[in-house]
Amino acid sequence: MSGPELRGEAGSSSVLAVGLIAVLLTATVATLAVLSAVRAAHVARSAADVAALAGAIDYQQVSDPAGACTEATRVARRHDVEVLSCVVAGGGDVTVTVAAEIPLRLAGVGPEQAEGRARAGPGAQE
Repeated sequence: MSGPELRGEAGSSSVLAVGLIAVLLTATVATLAVLSAVRAAHVARSAADVAALAGAIDYQQVSDPAGACTEATRVARRHDVEVLSCVVAGGGDVTVTVAAEIPLRLAGVGPEQAEGRARAGPGAQE
């Protein structure tokens, strides 16, 4: 190989390196977006659990469905989630559905929020 043939390929490894960096950066951002959605789902489920428990405890003490849902909403707000629904069944079971915002989304791809639902209250009476 003579000198002129090698000069034609000068800088080709730089182009390859830039391409590899772009691929790695894209994969990292996509992974962060997925992990953000997974975290939001866990937050929503955990907050729904705690809110339903708080509502069920309040209902057991006061027997007021509106008060139970108010307490569940108060606890959910402390966990930075929005209460979508709160239902108190006749037996004192409180079912809470909440939504947590997904902070990192890729250009409108995927849902804006993750939902979680939980039920708490006395078990079936035997």
